[in-house]
Order: sequence, then C-alpha cells, then structure tokens
Amino acid sequence: MRSILPALSACLLMACAATPAWPDAAESAALEEARNQAELTSELSSKLWEWAEVGYQEEKSSALLQQTLADEGFTVTPGVAGIPTAFMAEYGSGGPVIALLAEMDALPGINQAASPDREEVDGKGAGHACGHNLFGAGSVSAAVAIRHWLEDTGTPGRIRVYGTPAEEGGSGKVYMVRAGLFNDVDIAMHWHPGDRNSAAANTSLANRSAKFRFSGISAHAAGAPERGRSALDGVEAMNMMANMMHEHIPQDARMHYVITSGGSAPNVVPDFAEVFYYVRHPSPKGVEAIWTRLEDAARGAALGTGTDVEWLAGWTTRQLSANLPRPSPRPLTTRHAISPQPLKCRISKSPWGTAPPMWAMSPTRSRRSACAQRLGCRAHRRIPGRQLRPVARRLVIRAHRSPRRR
Repeated sequence: MRSILPALSACLLMACAATPAWPDAAESAALEEARNQAELTSELSSKLWEWAEVGYQEEKSSALLQQTLADEGFTVTPGVAGIPTAFMAEYGSGGPVIALLAEMDALPGINQAASPDREEVDGKGAGHACGHNLFGAGSVSAAVAIRHWLEDTGTPGRIRVYGTPAEEGGSGKVYMVRAGLFNDVDIAMHWHPGDRNSAAANTSLANRSAKFRFSGISAHAAGAPERGRSALDGVEAMNMMANMMHEHIPQDARMHYVITSGGSAPNVVPDFAEVFYYVRHPSPKGVEAIWTRLEDAARGAALGTGTDVEWLAGWTTRQLSANLPRPSPRPLTTRHAISPQPLKCRISKSPWGTAPPMWAMSPTRSRRSACAQRLGCRAHRRIPGRQLRPVARRLVIRAHRSPRRR
C-alpha cells in the first residue's frame, strides 16, 4: 500500500500542476507527503475491513471517511444524489477540479479474517474480497496529501473526493453522474488494489443483470405431486439452457448466475423460485444480443414446466472507457516493395470513400495484385506478402481472383 499511494498522489499532483514533468525537488516533496499518510491509510483500511458493509449500507465506513476529510479542512457534502452513504469532499479554490473516487463497499457471502490463511469470523456475512477497504482508504489518504501540497505550494486548483457507494452490484456512480455531480470536473481518477503497481488505461466489461422469478403451484411432493407445478423446475430448466448457451457466445463474454430462492422443504413443491443473472461483454451491443437469448430461455423454461416467469431488472452499465489520444493516420514502412500493378479489391464500408489510402494496403514482392486480407483469395494464396494494419481505422477489404489467373 505504501508503494501504491506515492504513485497515485504523483499522478494527481501532476494534474493539479498542469505541467508535463516536475523538478526533482518538487517530486520528492510530493512523494514524501504521500508517504506520511501511510499510518492514516492503514488505520482507515483496517476499520473498513472489520466493518465490511455491503452496497448502500456503508454507514460507518462512509461516516469515517467523511470525518477524516472534514478534520483535514475539506468541505464535506453528505448524502449526495439522494444516496445516504454517498458524499463529496472538496478542498482548494480556482484552477482545475481534480476528482478522486473512493469506493468502500464489501461483497456479501465472504467471510475471512485479516490473515493470510483461511480463517473465518463467526457471525460475519460480508467481506472485502475486492479490496475496497484499501480503495477508499488510499483515495482519502492521497487526497489529504494533495491538500497539504496545494497549501504548501500555493498552487491553484481543487481536489474533490467522491465517496461512491455500491460498486459491487449497485452502480452508485451512475446515480451520482445523473445528478450532475461531475459536470464541472476536469479530470476524474480512480485506482484499484492489485498484485502489482501500474498506471494503465484499462477498460472493463459492460454488464446487465436481473432476477428471474418463476411462479408455480404448490403441492405435497409425495401425496399429490401431479397437482403441483414446480417453480424450481423452471429455474433449473432456464439454467440448463443458459449453460448450453455458453458454447455459443463470444469467448470474451461472461454469463453467471446464483439461485437466490428454491423452496423451503423437499416434500413441498415450491411455488416460487428465483435466479439472479449477470451478463457481461466488452460492448453494450454484445450484452444486449446475449440478453435477448437469455430472456427467450426464461420464457421457454416457463412454458416447458407449466410455470410463469417475470424478471426484475437490475442494473445496466457500460464498459469503462479510458481517455486515450486518438492516433492519426501516417505512412507505414515495410521491407517489401510496393507492387506497381493496381490492386484489384472490392472495398466494403470504407471510411475513406471509394479508395483507401496507400498505407492501408498490403505490399508484396510480386507484381501480381494483392489485397489486405489474403486468406481466402485463391489467386494470391501463394504470394509471400505482409499485411499492414492501418493506424487509425480498420479497413474491410474483400478480395477476388484476377480473371487472368482462372
């Protein structure tokens, strides 16, 4: 944790200073200020770990982070966006607004003591398996370090901490964005505990969830089973079809579920059962395509088991989009000579109009015509060419055989 905080604080301080690089002295002072918060980080993270409060119920965790920031001179606004455990805390004036996100929620069904070995805690029904105790504590400590740096250097700018509840299946940030709380933010930064330190523009998977609720007819499973219609049968039939779907969805998609209700006694045909589903994919369109099939599976399961089904929509979130600079087209170099003979290709959905720029084509050693995608082009299958990938956009080219090669 001590090695993560300096890197995080350094990134934020660079944003506040609005300079491409620091002198060594300023950098050393900033990192030393961040290291001074190690004790605070340890204290906060330990308490959040012990409390392990799940989404939208982080009452003690949120109050602790708010009080810590208030004691450091931050102006704290609790209960933002109509969420009791969400908050904003700001320090500084003028300059850019640098936002730092602080998650704090735990996962239900996790029970683990603060030990490297498997050790359960009696009566504990949630835990920080995703490290959000470090997340919230580290973000607050970094904000405190920046607050002191702003004061010591007189640099204009505002550091703002957002206490964002319910990341683990609640989409707390979505409601905060809808409330306009990020409208004046210049830069928003976050981090996540991991097994190594890095500053990478990583993305995430889009997600959609729902609880599928099956209703049947209750009966005695031994005395009159023919009179019953098992809601649990509906859930199991849906799960079976969903498991068969796994073979026929994109390999970067994810679909998982948990049965949240399945009856109370084996000798009673359950008239209610519920299953909770997540569907993930790198793009929202991919999620929707899989989700449509999942809904059809639910309807088919209900039809086949003589039950009824409805679903309670959960949350739908888009993938995390990193702010990366858009590359511009530029000529590429190759060790192959470009063929003087015109390329014979049919271009589909070209962003350049009727013809692509030369750098998007594949040069070859031969004078024969070539195409960017040689696989499937029988006329050029034996040509030892090299495909060049366009820098800015992807070009879809369908090759055809030259008439003289037939």
